[in-house]
Amino acid sequence: MHVRSPSVAWRGLFAGAAAALLLAGCAADARTPSAAARAQRTSTTSAPTTTTTSTLPVTPIAWTPCNGDLQCGTLTVPLDYATPQGTTIGIALERHLAEDPAERIGSLAINPGGPGVSGIDDFPNELSVLTSQLLDDFDIVTFDPRGVERSDPVTCGETPGAPPAPVSDPVPQTVAAQKAAIAAMRQFGADCQKASGAILPFVGTVDVARDLERLRIALGDATLTYMGQSYGTLLGATYAEMFPTHVRAMVLDSAIDPALPIGQFTLGQAKGFEGALSSFFTWCAASTSCPWQTTDDPTAAILGLIARSRTGPAPAGSGRTAGPGEMYNALLEGLYAESDWPTLGTALADDAEGNGAPIVTMSDRYLADGSTNGSDAGEAIDCLDHPVSRDVSGYATLAAQYGVVAPVFGPFLAWGQAACAVWPVAATRTPAPAAAVGSPPILVIGTTGDPATPYAWAVSLARQLSQGDLLSRDGNDHVAYFYSGCVRSYVQTYLVGGGAPAPGTICPS
Repeated sequence: MHVRSPSVAWRGLFAGAAAALLLAGCAADARTPSAAARAQRTSTTSAPTTTTTSTLPVTPIAWTPCNGDLQCGTLTVPLDYATPQGTTIGIALERHLAEDPAERIGSLAINPGGPGVSGIDDFPNELSVLTSQLLDDFDIVTFDPRGVERSDPVTCGETPGAPPAPVSDPVPQTVAAQKAAIAAMRQFGADCQKASGAILPFVGTVDVARDLERLRIALGDATLTYMGQSYGTLLGATYAEMFPTHVRAMVLDSAIDPALPIGQFTLGQAKGFEGALSSFFTWCAASTSCPWQTTDDPTAAILGLIARSRTGPAPAGSGRTAGPGEMYNALLEGLYAESDWPTLGTALADDAEGNGAPIVTMSDRYLADGSTNGSDAGEAIDCLDHPVSRDVSGYATLAAQYGVVAPVFGPFLAWGQAACAVWPVAATRTPAPAAAVGSPPILVIGTTGDPATPYAWAVSLARQLSQGDLLSRDGNDHVAYFYSGCVRSYVQTYLVGGGAPAPGTICPS
């Protein structure tokens, strides 16, 4: 999910990386919880409940100095947890030691989103926004999940460093184009299987949750303190369901509902982005900062620009053009945060005048978010996490159905599922509610106008959890922690001392 001090967000098959700017917050830095509260939430010394993953031998982490005042290490884990004594892989780690050792509570593990995103690449961004007390009281730990960048990366035969290629049309319009798109997806899957077949079946979120449990043990923490953002909330909820008594404290910001089948998931996300686009239209029509103006219905105007890009894409310099793939990427890039709306408005205005360069720049920026192999790893993880219909003949109909309720993003996300329909490895996760019976209170955060992870998903997850506390933020951005001092204050209080916000608490935009 980087310049712009962003968080990383949901990306890969179904949507894309976030661009979350750190904005001024609403609450003071709450730095002095009572000693009793701090004692209540410090790591316990009793051994957590025994599980298969927990009882596997864990190789100690050898930490070495890196990147200034940070430390780097590698966690050794089984490639296949069904055969734990077999092949192992290494999970790349990085940590920032607690700045006040006398007040150290334990480790805080962070996953910034994805899937397919490097936590290590994103780490400076996370450290820049964490409150001073969290930096004082916790070793902050991040990692590249299995299959991502430094951790046995999934690759699909591309040439590293090659110039950007034209982006294919993600919403094929004719029967011939649809057949060609399916054939290209099938070939891409075959290329991934050829290049990364050994790890491809083992990069799903269930396996990463087991890695997270081994990380907890290797760090010497009796229980896990964790913050997951966007896709990281699916990882956190999965871990909590598998190891509920091993949780000390868990923050799930911009939550994914783990119970959603793929149809409800993608349709919900399509509606989320469509809602963000509608908010952008309203802002653009009233703002002097938006040069893109239209007397037509703005949704029709956007669809018109996309349609024109198929037959007469605007030139963008250096032999490149702004085709439909670049148009969709630019829209996604511009809708994750209100602060990016002026950039999107300018790009649309330039494209309408025949200059596709700003659209291509936004598309490149969108595709560059995450990690060096983010798209490959993201698709591999998505296809293991989300079972889809293998009947490729139905996706054109599905796209038309989604288009009725989400004209711009519905067909785009419906066709996005088709890549997993021809993926060479079957899904390994079954969507189901996460109750995490036996866990302590878990803090779930949702933003009312979040385009990528709709607010309703946070509400649903908080209700599923046996002890789920919901914190709401009023706004249109993705990953609340990066935008709101109010949210950061509540998160700090919870992680340090265990205090949850009062029911119904809403942080202002």
